Amino acid sequence: MISIVFVGRNDNYGGNFEERLLSTTRNNFAEFERRGIDAELVFVEWNPIEDEPLLSLKVAEAIPRARCLVVDGALHDLISENRFIKVYEFHAKNIGVRHARGDLLLLSNPDNFYGDDILDFLQRGEFDPQTFYRAGWIDIETAADVNRADMNDHFAWNRPPYTGASGDFVLCAKTLFDRVDGYREDILFSNTHVDGILVQAFYDITKRVSKIGHTYHLTHGREQQAKRRVKFEWKQVDRTPQRTYGFDSLLLETPLAPRITRLSLPDPLAREARARAPVDPRVPAVYRPAPPGLRMLKRNFLQARYAISRLLNARPSAEER
Repeated sequence: MISIVFVGRNDNYGGNFEERLLSTTRNNFAEFERRGIDAELVFVEWNPIEDEPLLSLKVAEAIPRARCLVVDGALHDLISENRFIKVYEFHAKNIGVRHARGDLLLLSNPDNFYGDDILDFLQRGEFDPQTFYRAGWIDIETAADVNRADMNDHFAWNRPPYTGASGDFVLCAKTLFDRVDGYREDILFSNTHVDGILVQAFYDITKRVSKIGHTYHLTHGREQQAKRRVKFEWKQVDRTPQRTYGFDSLLLETPLAPRITRLSLPDPLAREARARAPVDPRVPAVYRPAPPGLRMLKRNFLQARYAISRLLNARPSAEER
C-alpha cells in the first residue's frame, strides 16, 4: 500500500484552499481506484484556527481512504522560531509518516494532480526500496491543463538528486525514510529547503534516484512568503540521521471523530507553549550566506579552476606529440 502524506489547515491558504485540496485529491483517488492502486491518505492538519471548523472533517467525509491527524497549536507555539510561519509542513509530514500504514510513502502537497506518467508507474508497481522517485512540477490554472504536452516544467531536471520542488513529490520506501530519520526538525527559523535536505540525504546513502513523471499544481497566492522562507546555506546543514522524528512518544492521542485523531501536548508542555512570545526569524551563524565579496572570490576561484582543468585536458598527450 502507498501512504500519501500531506499537510494543511483551516485558514484558506492561497485562496480556495479547500476547493483545491478536495478537487485534486478526489481526482487522484478516483484514478487510484480505477487503476487498482492500493493507497491511503494521511492528512495532517497542523495548528488549526480554533474558531473555525476543522478541515479534517471535510477531508474524512470526502475521501473514504483518509485518516486525519489534528496537531494542536500548542506544539507549533512550543517549537516556533519564526512568527510568520503558521504551518511547519515538514514537521507535520514526519508526524504523518509516523502514522502511515503503507510500505511506500508518497510525500506530496494538497493541490497537485498526478500525471498519467506517474499513475502508470504506480500501477506497474515496479518499486526499488533503495531508490527514491521524483517528479517534475508544472503550474496550471485548471484541471483541464493536466497532461497537456505543451506545458513547461518549472525546473531543469538534468542533474541528480533533483531537489527542486521536492516538497510536492517524493516517493520512497518507508524503510528508506527511516534510515535518514525523516525531515530535519532542527530547522525552525525557515520553512524552505527542508525538502531538499531530505532528498540530498537520500541520495547520499543510495545514489539511486529516478524521475517518473510530472505533478500538476493548481496555482495560488503565497502570503508573506518572503518572511516565511528565510534564505540560508542549506547544504551546510548536518545530514547525520536524527535520533528520532515525528515527536515520537511526546504527543497524546485522542479520537475526535471516525478516522480523525487529535494530537496534543501533555499539560506541562502546553503551559510552557502558551507562555512563549512570538519569535522573529534568525538564521544561525553557521548557516548564513557568505558576504558578497567572499562569494565573488569563491566564484572567481571556481571559474579559474575550471578553466585550468579544461586547458590541461585539452593538451595533447606525450604519445600524441
